[in-house]
Parts: sequence; structure tokens; C-alpha cells
Amino acid sequence: MKRSEHRFVHLLTNTMITLAILLIPTLLYAATNVVEESSAVGSTVNLFDLVFKKGGFFMYLILLVSVAMVWLIIDAFMMIRVNKMMPPVVVEKLKNTLNKDTIDESIQTCEDNPSVLTKILAAGLRARHRGKAAMEEALAEHGAREVSGLRTRVLYLNTIATIAPMLGLLGIVLGMIKAFGTIGMVGMGKASLLANNISEALITTAGGLFIAIPAMALFFFLRNRISSLMVVVEDTIGELIDQLDA
Repeated sequence: MKRSEHRFVHLLTNTMITLAILLIPTLLYAATNVVEESSAVGSTVNLFDLVFKKGGFFMYLILLVSVAMVWLIIDAFMMIRVNKMMPPVVVEKLKNTLNKDTIDESIQTCEDNPSVLTKILAAGLRARHRGKAAMEEALAEHGAREVSGLRTRVLYLNTIATIAPMLGLLGIVLGMIKAFGTIGMVGMGKASLLANNISEALITTAGGLFIAIPAMALFFFLRNRISSLMVVVEDTIGELIDQLDA
């Protein structure tokens, strides 16, 4: 396994462990409540009943948001890595062949092996005949475009981190509305009905925060990772361009 691949696997493993650390206490807490409730009422209450039946409709929406979050995390980790953004084999080939006489061949190599680095480099090489200033402008423009594309994919995690607690907040508002509606209809004597309404409100809030916290943390992590990897990409492109002037 190459060093960059090893670092990627190590990074992904650490991320999964972090998510597990966030998940396990919540599951243990929920399981403890299930046991206590089952003992109190003498019946069996499973986790599905506790979260989705008592949590209400909004827990299903939060579940869908969590699935989208997992998909976005996997997609981001697959895209934002060195081997994907600047394939070592292609970079090595360009370093060995790129010069003033092989610009067209190098452009073709970039087109045959699309990546962040090759797209930016190809744009700069195409503009070389218009002068060095035009080439640098093309490199900067396409570099900003590629960064924007990567950050847009990661930005969806920030959207999820914003939406999830809002769904939880809406759940708690509707739960409290039901609770006060129950009080208006039957008075304060039906404590079990009030407890169900309030538990629905609190479960949706906890579910929203449970999704939002890792989504926000990973958004900042991946955004910073894009910036650090783009520095490496830009440095490599600079080395390749310097070969043309050598």
C-alpha cells in the first residue's frame, strides 16, 4: 500500500471511530431508558418504538437526512484525497514528458486522465500561446473553479447540519402544541398523555442534534482538507509549468 493510500485509510478509520464514539453513548442512553421503561410498565419496548413511534413523523425525516449525510461523507472522502486529485502515475508521466515540444501531447494526457490537477494544467497549457500572463490567468480561473466544485459538495454537509436541528426544533414545537392541546382538553390529570407529547418533542430535538454535530464537524474538517490538498496541487502544477521555461 502506498503512503498516500495508507494515510487515507488511516484518516477514514479515525473518522469512523469518531462517529462511533459519538453514536455509542447515545445508543447506550437510549437502551438504558428502554430497559427502565420496560421494567416500569412490565412490557417490552424496543428501540424502534422508542425513537420512531414516540418521536413521531419528524424522526423519519431526520433518518432520511442522516442517510444523506452518510452518503455525502463517503463521497467527500472518496473525492478529497491525493490520489484522486492528482494521480501519481499521471503526474510522473507529465514530469518526464512535458516540455515546449510536447505541449499538445501533454494536453491530451490531461484530457485522457481527468482530475483536479490535469483539468487545471490543461487549461493553462491551452492558453500558453497567448502569453505567460494569459496562462497564469487560466490556471487561476480553473483552479478556483475546481475548488468551488469540491467545496460545493462539502457544503451540503453544512446544509444538513443546519436543517437537522431545525427539524428537531419543529418537532419540539409541535410536541409542545400537542401537550398544551391535551391540557386544554383533559386538564392536568392525564400525565401519561402529556408525557408522550413532551417525549416526542425531546426525541426529535435529540435526533436533530445527533445528526447536526458530526455533520458540522466533518464539514469544517473536509473544507480545511480541500485547502491543504489544493496547496499541494498548485505546487505540483507550478513545478510542471517551470519545466516549460527550463
